[in-house]
Amino acid sequence: MPTNLPPEYFRAEQKFKEARTDKEKIELLEELIGTIPKHKGTDKLRAEYRRKLSQLRVSAQKSKKGAKQVSEYHIEKEGAARIVIIGTSNVGKSSLVAKLSKANPDVSENPFTTWHPTPGMVEFENIQLQFIDTPPIDIDFFEPEFIELLKSSDLLLVIFDIQGYPLQQLDKINNLLLVSKITPLNNEKINSTNQHFFKIPILIVVNKVENEKYIKEYQILEELLKDEGWNTIPISVEQGINLKSLLQRIVKETKIIRIFSKPPGKEVDYTKPFIIKEGSTIGEFALQVHNDFYEKLKLAKVWGKGVFDGQSVGKEHLLNDGDIVELHI
Repeated sequence: MPTNLPPEYFRAEQKFKEARTDKEKIELLEELIGTIPKHKGTDKLRAEYRRKLSQLRVSAQKSKKGAKQVSEYHIEKEGAARIVIIGTSNVGKSSLVAKLSKANPDVSENPFTTWHPTPGMVEFENIQLQFIDTPPIDIDFFEPEFIELLKSSDLLLVIFDIQGYPLQQLDKINNLLLVSKITPLNNEKINSTNQHFFKIPILIVVNKVENEKYIKEYQILEELLKDEGWNTIPISVEQGINLKSLLQRIVKETKIIRIFSKPPGKEVDYTKPFIIKEGSTIGEFALQVHNDFYEKLKLAKVWGKGVFDGQSVGKEHLLNDGDIVELHI
């Protein structure tokens, strides 16, 4: 199949061939790949250049004398939950991270702008969430560490572009998950056929749902995906539509709850909740506060759901989001 490469490709290719250092080659190769049109005729060419780019990065790391060799995909976990964002090129992954956080991932209309994972912290209702933007899905080539990053997440956020053949995007995502031996924890239909795969909650976010036409297209897509067991939500990053609802869904999918501590005789501090998992008990909360509280706990008083104000409870009492707890030792 012909590649139909544009003139700027050949100019970028020449500049890349003239580069001398690994740093120059990496920068120019990224530029070169950005000039390649995205269609089936260029799939192998883009995959080959991405392999070369990966090799150059490894070479550049090894050349740093005495430097500890750490993969760029090794990112320390921060916050209450890690949300890793995946999708094909130009679906709005980087734009979403930039919109919600203070991170500055590369945002462009050109395909394959993001070449390495970029973390960003998002605060929502006193909960710190770690978002990680990732390179576009390319089933022909991806770093092995990329799969480990996916498996380290508390939620995979799969972004689709409603204006860009979403069913084809779904095929690529399904292929990636199959090759990676990952299955959605919250999709019983797929789970039942991949019982020995690594299970992660997955939420499909459909971007660019911006007017009546695309709302109708989303509703059709939603029904199709629902039949396949997928959870979806429509948004528009550019217009800021439904982003708060997205964050609420993320908190729900990651099963995070907030517990507010009330020292005896003092007021509640609503600015610094303890973040624990849904289904946690008073005992588990006390252990998070301090070992002494767990070991010496006599009783706890709770204000919140399913109790009367200040009700005394034991270590096995299940907590709910927004509960206020006063520990007594």
